[in-house]
Amino acid sequence: MTTTLSERVVSRLTRRAGRRPQASRRGFLGGAALTGAALAVNPWGYLVRPASAYDTVCGLDAGCNDGYSVFCCTINGGANSCPPNSFIGGWWKADNSSFCGGSARYYIDCNAYKGDGAWQCRCASGTCDERRVACNQFRYGQCSLEVPQSASGPVVCRMVSCTPPWQQYAGVCTASSATDNRTATHSAPCNGQDPVGALDGVTPVPGGIRLSGWALDQDQGGTEIQIAVYVDDGGRGWFPTGVPRSDVAAAYRVPGNHGFDVVVPADPGQHRVAVYAINVGGGATNPLLGTRTATAGPPAVRSPIGNLDGVTPGPDGTVRVTGWAVDPDAPATAIPVAVYRNGQGVAWFPTGGDRPDVNAALGVGGRHGFAVTLTVPPGDHEIAVFGIDDDGRAGNSLLGVRTVRGTGSPRGSLDSAVDTGGAVRLAGWAYDPDRPDDAIQVAVYRDDTGIAWFPTGGERPDVNSAFGIGGRHGFVVTVPTAPGRHTFTVFAINVGAAAGNPVIGSLTVDVR
Repeated sequence: MTTTLSERVVSRLTRRAGRRPQASRRGFLGGAALTGAALAVNPWGYLVRPASAYDTVCGLDAGCNDGYSVFCCTINGGANSCPPNSFIGGWWKADNSSFCGGSARYYIDCNAYKGDGAWQCRCASGTCDERRVACNQFRYGQCSLEVPQSASGPVVCRMVSCTPPWQQYAGVCTASSATDNRTATHSAPCNGQDPVGALDGVTPVPGGIRLSGWALDQDQGGTEIQIAVYVDDGGRGWFPTGVPRSDVAAAYRVPGNHGFDVVVPADPGQHRVAVYAINVGGGATNPLLGTRTATAGPPAVRSPIGNLDGVTPGPDGTVRVTGWAVDPDAPATAIPVAVYRNGQGVAWFPTGGDRPDVNAALGVGGRHGFAVTLTVPPGDHEIAVFGIDDDGRAGNSLLGVRTVRGTGSPRGSLDSAVDTGGAVRLAGWAYDPDRPDDAIQVAVYRDDTGIAWFPTGGERPDVNSAFGIGGRHGFVVTVPTAPGRHTFTVFAINVGAAAGNPVIGSLTVDVR
C-alpha cells in the first residue's frame, strides 16, 4: 500500500520514539493538513500515544472520523456564513462538482482570531456529523490579507459556494487557487439552496430597457446579492440588489433590501432579456429569474447644458459675456449661443473657446467656451444667455441671467465761441450717461492752456428730449481774453465708470 510523505515522516518519528503508529490510513485524514496541525499543537503527544492525528488535536473521546472542518451552516443557525468571532481566512476548490452543475465547488474557511476563547475543538453541534469545529490549525491565506498569520486561529468552519470567492467576496479574497478534489462530495443538510426571485417588470425607456424585480439567496438571507442581465444572449453586466422590498423581507423573514431596479442600454427595437440570480450560498446554480421581450425606445434627446460665467462692464459702453455650453446629444460639436438684452435678442454666435475644465468634468471633447463683447447703452440691463439645441428636438436652455450697468464716456457739444470785446462767450452742453440726471464739470483750455473748470447747470430741453434724460446740462461761460486769434477747447469731465474725459468741441475766435 502506498503511503503519503506525511505518513512516512510520522512513522519515522514514531519509530525513533520506540512506538508503532496505530492510526489507520482512514484515520490519518489522507493528507498533511491536520497532521501538520497535530504536530504543531502537540508533537510529543502524537508520537508517544497510540492515537490518530485527529485525536491528538480533538481529544481521545472525539468521534468524528475525518479531518475536514464543519460546514458553517450547521453551527450558525443554518446560515452559510462566518459565525461571530471569525473571519474569512482563505479558500480552496474541488473541480467538476455535481453539486455545482459540473463546475468547481468552492470552500471558504472561517478562521477564529488567535486566542479567542469562543471556539474550542469539538464535533459539530455535538452530533459528530463527521466534521469538526475549530480543530484544523491551518490557513490558506488568500482572504482577509490585513489579518496577519500570527493573529489567525483555527478553522472554525467552512462555507460552500458555486461562485468564485474573488467575485463573491470582492476586495476580501484573491484569485490565488488551491485545489482538493477529495472534498467534491462533502455536503450538509443545510447547504444547497439556489437563490429565488422574480423578474417583475420590463419597461422600455429612452435608449434602453428598465428591469425590476427581486432576488434572494436564503443561504445568506441578510446579504444583498447580484443579478446578471443578458440582452439577446449577450451579457450586459452584473447589478446588485439593494432596493427595499418589504414584501420579500416579510415573506422570507430576512433583513436587507433584495429588490432591483436597473436600466440597461439597448439599441432601439425589440430585444430578448434574461435575468439570473447569482448564487452566494451552497446552491448549485445561478437560476433564471425570467425572460421577456421588450422594445427599447430611441435615445433620449437632451437640451444643452452650460453656464453664464460672467457679464463684465468694459470701456465705452461695452460688456463682456463669458461662459460655456454643450449639447449632450452632440458633445463634440460647437453649438450656437443666443444673447438677449432686456428681453430682446442682440447676438447669436457659436461656441469655440477652449474650456479644458468643462471637457474634463463632462468627459467630452470639442471647444465649448464662449466670450463675446457687446455694446450696450448706459444704465442697468438684464443679460440672458441661451444654449441653442443642436437639432431643435429638445429645446433651448437658459444658461444664466445677469444684471449689468452699461457705462459710457460723457457726451456733449461746444455749440459756439463768440467774441464779446476783450472776452469770449462759450456755450454748449455736456452730460455723463452713467449719471444722466446729474450736472457734470467741463474744463476749458485756451491755446492748450487750462483756464477754467465749471459745472453744467443751464436748461437744455432740446438735449433732454433727444437723449431721454432729465437734469440741467447746458453751460454758458465768458472768459476774458487778450486781442488776437485764439483756439478754445472744451472737455467733459467723466463721473462714471468709463475712462477718459472726452473733447466735446474746439473753436477758433479772433478777439478784438
